[in-house]
Amino acid sequence: MLWKQLSFTWYALSAAPLIALAGCGDPGPALPPTVPVTATVTLDGQPLSKALIAFSPEEPGPSSNGRVEAGQVLDLWTNGQKQGVIVGKHRVTIYDDDIESGSIDNVPDRYGKIDGGIEVTVNKEGPNEFTFELKKKK
Repeated sequence: MLWKQLSFTWYALSAAPLIALAGCGDPGPALPPTVPVTATVTLDGQPLSKALIAFSPEEPGPSSNGRVEAGQVLDLWTNGQKQGVIVGKHRVTIYDDDIESGSIDNVPDRYGKIDGGIEVTVNKEGPNEFTFELKKKK
């Protein structure tokens, strides 16, 4: 009986450091600072009802993604971890939200291509307020 108690105690004490280390994984590199960005998006002069938007930095770094609803850009997150956009020059792409079935193809494809995206500069001092006026025809 004493042997079983000692054996259990030994296993418990041996497992404690392993359990403690299990949550100590490398979180990866720290994300650069972000700044708030506000934007509106219109299509042929009308607020764009629904879309997705991405700010992709020209220099290597994490992109920021969000959504457009009723012409307003919402929920811009960098790497899905930090709200806002990193400072610097970006290519902004806007594309239809194809996640829902029955979605309508509103945004012309040229706005969703990184090489055809809209160029903007996000400043540390701000204000970082943008208006993206999309047109169905070139």
